[in-house]
Amino acid sequence: MEPTRRVAPQSLGTSLARARFLHPSQVARMQQTLSRQGQLTPLVVVERATMLEIVDGFKRQAAAVAMQWPELLVRVAELDPTAQWAAMLQLNRGSSSMTAVEEALVLREMLALGLSQSEVGSLLSRHKAWVSRRVGLVERLHPELVESLRLGLMHPGVARPLLALPAGNQLELAAVAQAAALGSQDTERLVSLWRRADNPQARRFLLAHPREALAQAFPKPSPPPWDPRLSSWGQQVLRLLQLLEEVMPRVVSLLETTLTAEETAVLAPALRRVRDQARRLESRAGSVTSCTSCAASDDSAVTP
Repeated sequence: MEPTRRVAPQSLGTSLARARFLHPSQVARMQQTLSRQGQLTPLVVVERATMLEIVDGFKRQAAAVAMQWPELLVRVAELDPTAQWAAMLQLNRGSSSMTAVEEALVLREMLALGLSQSEVGSLLSRHKAWVSRRVGLVERLHPELVESLRLGLMHPGVARPLLALPAGNQLELAAVAQAAALGSQDTERLVSLWRRADNPQARRFLLAHPREALAQAFPKPSPPPWDPRLSSWGQQVLRLLQLLEEVMPRVVSLLETTLTAEETAVLAPALRRVRDQARRLESRAGSVTSCTSCAASDDSAVTP
């Protein structure tokens, strides 16, 4: 059993937080949790020459400092520099508390210690391709945007679509997305429009009027009219069919862009599942339309 101690929150080292994003809103929520429930689990720390360094529990430490708590319970783990990063990933596996970009920053720290991608993957029970994909997130993202993510000035969902752009254009589009308060989906759409724009004038319009450009390119579908002949189930089918009509052209358009061999391999299982579902839909739709045609023929054959 690893030893536990009670220490002052402000005495804990946070140098490993360089691979984590500490959003003020997250710290505020943690303050509320600590106020209601107290500290339920100890922080995980490692003992270094001058202080205890946090491996897991940065939000709790920041919240405790803000609340002026006199002490926190910590669990001291014996971890070398490689194991401390691996432990950070393992402790947050399956949790929404670590984003893909944070994972990439941790992996980059491990690679900087001299490990290969294969060795890192083996240590984490992950495939080398997973390590490569994750690290690519920060290697392809402009350093200023990585720092904005780390400081909580940009949402990771907004940063991911920017990876499709050259580094200089990433900064330009990021500034536009943030100024217009675009979410991840709208940022992805804006990037897609910018890449497809065939002249400088069109790109200038996108940058100057992003929301107007998005509204023109992706108009919101009007709700299907209420048809008194349809039951509630029929109305639901109608709404879902309209969604398919909207989404499918977008998916086809994205698939027509250049994908790497690795991306194709990753997407292949999902594409096979969609293809199988599409075949089932085609078969069922054919049966339904055939029955409709038969019914219409029977009706026309009846003499008044």
